Amino acid sequence: MSLKSGKPYHRTRILVSIIILFVALSGVVNASADTVPGDFSTVFEKNLNALNDPDFWNDPGIYTGRFSFNGNADFAKEFQKHTLFGELQPSATAYFRYLNELTISEKQSLVKRFSYYRSLLEKQLKAAGFAEELKYLAPALSAMNFHAAGKNKQAGVWQLTHFQGVLNGLMVNRLVDERLNVEEATKAVVSQFKRNVELFGSTEMAVIAYLSGNTKLRNVLARCGENQSTEQVLKYMPEVSEIIAGYQAMTVFLGENTFEPDEETVLPDLVSVNRQLHFHQISQVMNISEKQLQFLNPQYRHFIVPGNERPMTLRIPAGKYDEFVLWTDSIYNAYDSTFFQVVAQKIEYPPAPNRQFVGEKVKDLEIEGKTKIKYTIKSGDVLGFIAEDYNVRVADLKYWNNIYNERRIQAGKTLDIFVDDENADYYRNLQKRTITTTTKNVGMQETKTSSVPVYKVPDSAKKVEYVVKNGESPYVIAKRYDGVTPEAILEWNGITDARKIQIGQKLIIYLVQ
Repeated sequence: MSLKSGKPYHRTRILVSIIILFVALSGVVNASADTVPGDFSTVFEKNLNALNDPDFWNDPGIYTGRFSFNGNADFAKEFQKHTLFGELQPSATAYFRYLNELTISEKQSLVKRFSYYRSLLEKQLKAAGFAEELKYLAPALSAMNFHAAGKNKQAGVWQLTHFQGVLNGLMVNRLVDERLNVEEATKAVVSQFKRNVELFGSTEMAVIAYLSGNTKLRNVLARCGENQSTEQVLKYMPEVSEIIAGYQAMTVFLGENTFEPDEETVLPDLVSVNRQLHFHQISQVMNISEKQLQFLNPQYRHFIVPGNERPMTLRIPAGKYDEFVLWTDSIYNAYDSTFFQVVAQKIEYPPAPNRQFVGEKVKDLEIEGKTKIKYTIKSGDVLGFIAEDYNVRVADLKYWNNIYNERRIQAGKTLDIFVDDENADYYRNLQKRTITTTTKNVGMQETKTSSVPVYKVPDSAKKVEYVVKNGESPYVIAKRYDGVTPEAILEWNGITDARKIQIGQKLIIYLVQ
């Protein structure tokens, strides 16, 4: 074949190659519309899958309600109802399709978690003057997994950076990371949004700055001009554009797929902790599961509340505040030597001589300036009550009387208590007054043949039925009725261990007419 005759053949081959390449590229472009692109979707899927790991949420009795799913929503039409980031990003439709194709279990996990925190997010955004629809940014970033971690060490449902967290007042250290607490993190995010609005002039630019960092946004604005639209700016920021696409898809998905709880969310009780405390100590004394404590307090990374460094806030189930206060000393002292290194303690009395037998009284103990008095344990007594009445510490009572398990003290036994010399007569008379005082509690009569009170029911008493609610104890229930004691409730219902009452259990209570 001559060179002249070969030219057309060569041109034909080049033309065919160009056509094949064009078709191949077209396939790639079309495929991108049907798949979820980039690292963002990979991270989201990882966080979503983590929601199905065994935890407090997966208990079927927790936050019950009804799901409503709509898999036929017109994404483009429904999105027009929203005001922020009004122009759809290139991958938004594919991302919405991805959400619709999640398994029913994955949809339920995402929708249920978002529903639980929805009102909290709306309240804080609205109070700061921001559009409530910004709440959908959190599930787009983290799938509402408060343990979510980003590639640049962001953390929590809002994916706050360390700098953003600390700048806006959050504690972030080896034991505590408040970015993981949804309520505290939302406060920090709102604060950051406010800062960014002052710098960049609009909510949309504030959000972009939050996602990219202020410096990156300034560089883009310097490149394309200060007065550029949001859409123009996002063309220079593909990673942020993809997050916004996820946000746009999430606004419609979570608007069309909802969860209606059977009851309104009850806010947890807040208690102050001023000593080092492990969740296991609380769990053992108050019968609250460690998983529930972890769910309410995800900021304590190793399940330790470092209250010894500064007073810390702990969230416990609603209705448990009084019980926590009642058992505070017991909680602090439970397993403390197991979880925390024993340090030198302030000793106000010498060590007991010949301390050989567990449960045996400390022999011949004398403390300068103190008088030893005897206290007879009554039914229903706990060391915390006794210590409060006699202005001593539970640790002192346990040391003076060789008590290793305070739950095993028995009515009728005596305790040695050391009080200040000048107050000895007062405390001796205190017990005498307690013994001789006639109780006015409903149906309580003490027999002379037993140290355990018998709670008889008067003929005139009215019988009522009470259904135990979440977080309630006999102590809390008794406070609802004049003259009723926790001990009476336990005896009337044949309950020997107050910790074993169950949510939904029916209790009989007798009231004097």
